[in-house]
Order: sequence, then C-alpha cells, then structure tokens
Amino acid sequence: MADQDPSAAKAARLRFTLLDFFDWFAIGLDHCKPIRVSLLVLAFATIVVSNVDQANELFLIAMWADPSSARYISLLTTSAIAGAAVWYTAHYAYRLIYPRWPSLQDIRAESLRRWIPLILGTLVPLLVLFGYLMALRETPHPTCNTPEQCHRRDLRVTGLLAEAAVMFMIFIGRRWLLQWRAGHPIPEKRVATMAALGMLPLSIFLATLILNVLLMVLVVIQPRQFDGMGSLAVLLIAGSFFCMSGGFLCMLADRRGVPLLSLLALMATSLHAMHLNDNHRVRQYPLMSTHQRPAPPPADNRPTFESYARAWLQSRCMPQRACPVIMVSSEGGGLRSAAWTAMVLSRFTALVDQALPPNGGEPMFERYLFAGSGVSGGSLGLAAYVAALQVTPATGELAQKRTEHMLNHDFLAPVMANAWFVDFTQRWLPGALFDDRGRALTRALEQAAQEQNIDVFARPFSALYQHTDGSVATTSPALFLNSTTVGQGWRFVQDPFRPFTKSPWTTAYDGSRWLDPRVPLSEVVLNSARFTYLSPAGTLQTAAAPGQPLPTPAGFQLVDGGYFENSGTTTLREIIQRLRIIAAKQQQPLQIIVLHISNDPSLHDFVDAHDPTQPLPLYSAACPRVPSPTEQASYGEATAPIVALLDTRDARGEYARAELLSSLAIQPADPGNGDILWHMRLCPGNYPLPLGWTISPPVFDEMHRQLEQNYPLATMATWLGQQLRDAM
Repeated sequence: MADQDPSAAKAARLRFTLLDFFDWFAIGLDHCKPIRVSLLVLAFATIVVSNVDQANELFLIAMWADPSSARYISLLTTSAIAGAAVWYTAHYAYRLIYPRWPSLQDIRAESLRRWIPLILGTLVPLLVLFGYLMALRETPHPTCNTPEQCHRRDLRVTGLLAEAAVMFMIFIGRRWLLQWRAGHPIPEKRVATMAALGMLPLSIFLATLILNVLLMVLVVIQPRQFDGMGSLAVLLIAGSFFCMSGGFLCMLADRRGVPLLSLLALMATSLHAMHLNDNHRVRQYPLMSTHQRPAPPPADNRPTFESYARAWLQSRCMPQRACPVIMVSSEGGGLRSAAWTAMVLSRFTALVDQALPPNGGEPMFERYLFAGSGVSGGSLGLAAYVAALQVTPATGELAQKRTEHMLNHDFLAPVMANAWFVDFTQRWLPGALFDDRGRALTRALEQAAQEQNIDVFARPFSALYQHTDGSVATTSPALFLNSTTVGQGWRFVQDPFRPFTKSPWTTAYDGSRWLDPRVPLSEVVLNSARFTYLSPAGTLQTAAAPGQPLPTPAGFQLVDGGYFENSGTTTLREIIQRLRIIAAKQQQPLQIIVLHISNDPSLHDFVDAHDPTQPLPLYSAACPRVPSPTEQASYGEATAPIVALLDTRDARGEYARAELLSSLAIQPADPGNGDILWHMRLCPGNYPLPLGWTISPPVFDEMHRQLEQNYPLATMATWLGQQLRDAM
C-alpha cells in the first residue's frame, strides 16, 4: 500500500478537529437553551458584581460592616435557596426531551447534563464571595479596623466557602446515594412529557409559582416586608423565583416549541409603546397612587416667592446694613450626598448655636439660611435637614442625630422588592394596576422619617411655608429641587411657591405650573432623585383646575436632576439674582454666603484657597483629586460619542460652578463686607463612599472624620456667628 500523502493526512486531521469542535459547540449551545433563564440571571448578576460600583457597598455591608448576625444568616439562607433553585431547575430541564433540540439526547453529552446543574448551583454563594472580593479591590484600605471586624469578616468569608462546599457535596452526593441504595449505576432517565417527571417535582414547581404570586401581592400591600434582610438577600430571593418560575414556564413552552421569552418581550414592548401599562405617574397629592390619573387641583393658595422673600428680609435684616444671606447648593450622589449634605448643615447649625443662642427656638444658622438648590441625593439631604429642624427641640446636634438615623436605612431593599416582583409583573399586564418602585422609595423615606417623629415628608411640600391662617411662613429655608424633563432635556425646578409671573429660570420649566399645590415633599424629592433605572422616569400628568386651562405642554416625563447638570448651582445663581432684585427695591444691601456641598472625589476643585487659618472669603478642602476613569482612556469610533455625551454632564456642572463664582462680589481684602463661597467637598478617604440608596455606619464615620479634619469648622462658625450677630 502506498504511503499516504503527509499533507493530505494533516488536512484530514484538521478537518476532523474542526468538525468535532463545531459539533461540540452546537451541542453546548443546545444545552444552554433549556436553562437560559438561570444563565441569564447568573450572567446579569456577574455583570453587576464586576462592573457596577453601586453594588460594592452591598457586599462590604454584608461581609464587613454589618454587625447583625441575623442579616448574615439571611444572606447564607437565601444564597443556599438560590443555588438550590438553579440546580433543581437545570436538573429537571435536562430530563425532558425537546423535539427542537435533538442534541440534548446525545449520549456523548451525558456528562454535561450531569455536571452543569451541579456547577451552576454551587456558583451562587461563590458569586456572593466574588462580589465581596471585587468590592475590596476598590477599597483604599482593605484591612479591617478592629479585631472584632476582622474576626467577623473572616467568619463570613469562611461561611460562604463552607456553604458552597456543602452544597456541591449534597448535589453530587445525592446521585451517589441513589446509586448506592440501588446497588448499580442508575442510567439517565429522559421523559417526553412534563407529567412523566413525577408528582413531586411538578408540585414543587407549581407551589413555587403560586408562592411567587403571593409574594408579589404581599409586596403590593406592604413594600417594606423585606426590610431587615438586606438588599442582597432580596436580590437572591428574586433570582430564585426567576429561575424556578421562569424555568418551569419555559420547560412547558419548549416542549411545545413555543418561543415564550420572545413572545413576552414582544408583548411588553407593545404594551409599553401603546402606553397601556404606565404605572410611573408622578403623585400630585398624598392620596394619589402612581397608577392613577390625577384629580383636578384645588385653588392655589401657596405664597409667592416675592412675598416669601420680602417677609424673610423684613424679619431678619436691618435697613442700610449688609444682611448676611446663606445659600446652599447641594450636588447629587445618591445617599452619600444626602448624608453629607445633612451632616454639613447640621454641624454648622450646632456650631453657630454655640456662638449665638437660638432666636425664639429657631437656630440662627437656619434662620439666615434663605434657600437651598438640590439635585438628586442632595435634594434628599436638604429636605431631611429642613424637616429634622421642624421637630422640637430644634438644635443642630439633634438635627444631625435625626437625619443620620433617618438616612441609615436600607432604602434599596424595598425598591428592589417592588422592581422585581411588582414592576416586572406589571410590564405584561394591560392597564396600570400597581404602585411602582418609585412609590416604594417614597414610602420608605416617609416611614424612616416618621421613626424620628418627622412627618413632613408625607405632607404637602408647600405646608412648610404657610401658617394655618394661610399667611407666609419664613421659618424654613426655601427649597428648590431640580429634576430634568425627558423630551426637552430642560431643568424642571420644583419649589413650594405659586408659579412665577415671569419665570426667572433660563432653559428651565417652573415646576409650580404643573405640580399640584398638595404635592408631597417625598414625591418632590423623588422627582429630583430618579436615579437611572433604579427609579423609573415619572410621567407627570396635570389635570386642569375648574375654570382654568391646562398649561402647555400638558405633561412631562421627569428623570434625575443630574442629567442636566449635577451641581445645582445654575438654579442657585438665578435665585440669588432674583433675591438681589427684590432686595434692591427695598434698598437692602446683601452679603451672599454660599455653601456649595459636593461629594464626588473626582470633582475639579473650583476654589483655590486651602489655608486652614484663613478660610475667608474662599475655602475648600485640600485633597488629591481622583481622575475619572474616562479622562485618561482612549475610545473607538463607536463608544467615543457615547462617552462624550455622558461626560458633558460633569462639564456642565463645572461650567455652572464657575458661573456662580463669577457672579459673586467677593472682596479678599475685606471679607466681612463681600460675598463668601465655601466649598464643602468629600475627598478620597479610608473607606469607599458608595453611590446608591444604602450606606453603612463606616461611611458615616468616614464623613465625620473628613468634616472635622479637613475644615476649620470652629473658625468658620465663629466668623459666621459674628456676621449674624452684627445683622441683628
């Protein structure tokens, strides 16, 4: 026999190898299809864990900072439940015979069908541990601070590793036990119908489906039922139901060749396009639900901004003498921004209280605080500070304690419970039937405030500025909370006053023209803090008052105020301009004292004055700036336009801050008579400062440390107290 051509033999082997590779690739792809729901859940979780900074704090809380053993046990329990759900669904999905996917019967892939469920089920607790390790990567000082914290962290890491090992042994040992009891290897049993799986698995799947519906109903009735478990536990519970219920429904559909997920996606898209299931309406009054259309508003008896400003100036300022007017702009940044804003303002209030006794029970700092402009979390911080001082006794120290206790809540858990159980279901129901996750957040804010005897979050925003007889009340600073309109990209400025006769805002809407006079404070805060995807875009619909035409346009969609610019200084500059005009008519000179509160360590500093002994007239903490990841990267032609569009938001904020600075009459040689600007910023520190709706006690500790160490608070408060004393 003639020798075979070596090149031909090599080509034949290569051809066989390629065919074998594509054959196994097709087999592997087909084996992913019956368990695609579980794979999608795990893939989504992996992307969030490895790429979303807001998730880092959840893992640090669960594994490091949270002293509660009960919440850690709930994390272990829900991790085990989620892992068991993934394994159980995949195990029975592979027992079915699918006419569309004959490769699932391939005898060569029997090991795949045996090992894939085991591995996927064990991955769940390991994924939680991976999230913690990813969070540590972003932590400047990953070592724990106390021996107790070290011991707790090590135990919790060991617990997750042990759980993963035990789950794997149970999954694999189950088959060995069955074979040992039978006395011989048990071949893989494949069945052609769901009924052939047996009563026990069918009963478990049906019970899970029913329990899923019942949990959704419970979340509708009481969105905070998962409070105390922790956000990660809530997400694991939701993932368990996605895998079990979704996997079971896909098994039923796949047996009949029905593309269930594609049909559901088409149905949800169609209902959304026809606006048939919009349950994201802005609540116009306290009793309104987000799935209802608003009723016509009552007569508008809110005070005007001019009447508020004139009454404020007359009650605090002496004619012909420069009157100190404190203004605050607070940037967005989730709960860290809210906590930092409330902490800065409460601390100044307490220090000025020590220098000047309160006037009739009203702290002097708040008495001369005329207005605050907030964005997103900054709006929540301003509202929490003002609301805390409505509770007697009104002191800075008590305000700080009240706001910290209020904001030290897991606001993410009720939002996630509503998002994955209620809002997710609502997408496939024609007609708006349930309150959305935005309402879950406002309800959580209201209840957290009520625990501190603060009730104003559930009451109309304008009630803070009116006495019972309808006259204007000036005991609370005027809050201007910024949102953004979707269709126009303009600011939507929310305030507690009647609509301006002539709008003072540039490229912005006067929110009072569209908002009901009874709109609750919690809803106004939400409109400013509709954090991307976490809170939905709100559909603002306006009902005409009797005998009044509808404003044009009749409604908007509102998103987070940070979409336009995240500093709040654009609105504050326009408030200052308006106040100067009113004061000039009364021949009242003003000294504007601006506190700009920011929380992003990567922010460019626009105040170049860092001498702690000379904090006037400009001051900001001297801290190294952390460059944004997009600043030093290079992008391709596909991603560069998107990155540029996103980065322009920060650039607009820097431009707005520069415009504010240029509008102030600052006199370095005579700071007592000129305007003042203090930039209260956060710096990179010893603990990561998260961006989200839950923070831990170490975050508050880090903020306390920075506030006391980075700022000459005593010098600032002494000077400020002297200015206020001279104005009396």
